[in-house]
Amino acid sequence: MIFEWEGETLYYAVEGDGPALVLLHGLGGKADNWLLQRRHLSASHKVLSLDLPGHGSSTGRSMHFTDYWRAVDAMLNHAGVAQSAICGLSAGARVGLDFAARSSQRTTGLVIINAFVHMEPEDRLSRLAMYDLLTKENGAKLWAEQLLSLMGMEGHGAITRGFLKSVEAVDPLHIRRIFREQEEYDQRPQLKSLECPLLVVRGEKDDLVPGYCSDDILRQSKNGELVVLDAGHLPYLETPTDFNRQLSKFLSRN
Repeated sequence: MIFEWEGETLYYAVEGDGPALVLLHGLGGKADNWLLQRRHLSASHKVLSLDLPGHGSSTGRSMHFTDYWRAVDAMLNHAGVAQSAICGLSAGARVGLDFAARSSQRTTGLVIINAFVHMEPEDRLSRLAMYDLLTKENGAKLWAEQLLSLMGMEGHGAITRGFLKSVEAVDPLHIRRIFREQEEYDQRPQLKSLECPLLVVRGEKDDLVPGYCSDDILRQSKNGELVVLDAGHLPYLETPTDFNRQLSKFLSRN
């Protein structure tokens, strides 16, 4: 589905019927990253997968990260969906948090996968330096290699090849800008105001988002639970059966 919104063109896929579920990809990703979940969950849910502004087939590269949640709201309005659960990876999880905190009546549950709302100074500086590689000549390749290592993708050849292929289509300066906006954005107040049930999923092999970030999210929230999977930063691709099982259990409870 394609629709116009505030001068931009947004794309989303909608599949299945039943309670609604929104899937939000990570920084530099797109709706197709969720194909394994879309196939599995569309048997029981109405699954909406959005290309966030400036990603995939959606325009909006000039939009600020703090406004991305409004694209989720616009998509639900366009699809005629009153309430939905939200599941997001990393940057997409933070978009979901923004939406859920501001639209509690529309959110039946929130799943946060390998995301941070705050990082210790040393970790923050190291990741900013990695994303600064995107400003350098041939820096995108170095950035991708470092990112893959931190995400724990060793031994996942197909995922690695797919990621490296996707890097060819991204705007390096756009990715760097959005990451820096995320780093400067403290969402702890949103966590404190979150009313819906919360599931935090952590890949124990993920070094891109340190483990204390999940603990921080749970400590700030009122109604959260943690699931740790034998995976890195992308558990929905690395261990899709386990991930889908945990997601389905959470959705069935809420």
